[in-house]
Amino acid sequence: MSEYKIASRYAKALFDISVEKGVLNDVKKDIEHMLHLTKESRELEVFLESPLYKMSMKKEAIDKIFASSHELTRNLYALMISKFREAYIPAMGKVFLKQFNTKNQIVSVEVTSAVELDKTVLSQIESYVIEKTQAKSVELTTKVEKELLGGLTVEFDGKIYDNTVVTQIKKIKKELQIA
Repeated sequence: MSEYKIASRYAKALFDISVEKGVLNDVKKDIEHMLHLTKESRELEVFLESPLYKMSMKKEAIDKIFASSHELTRNLYALMISKFREAYIPAMGKVFLKQFNTKNQIVSVEVTSAVELDKTVLSQIESYVIEKTQAKSVELTTKVEKELLGGLTVEFDGKIYDNTVVTQIKKIKKELQIA
């Protein structure tokens, strides 16, 4: 079974129970915290994936690391560990956040530019995305990549709008080769 399918099943179960019990926002914070920790700590990710550590050690460690998390979240982590699915915890978290965003009509947008963008430009991008998707709100993530030389890419809803200088140069080179 694929990683996405496994992660989706656990994420859907956690999402549905969170909604049912009225603790969706608390669980979302827990998931964001877990994703932040696994992103920042390669050791935690390796620990979860490693077959060298016993199940009891993993349960104990995860219980201590996420002691402040909601009981529902901790129980899911424990269940995943007991089913030898602990390596899928970060993937489950990502799927959970996608489900949360879908339910709340939030669109995740990634903007990559050659320079840091000011608030006016980011506000215009937000407005454009809301107009295109009819979303209630937008979660903007920005990255700076100097290699782009200029312009920017905006990625949301599986689409990439690329207006970078590098892409324009590549198009011109391709056209010149054809001619």
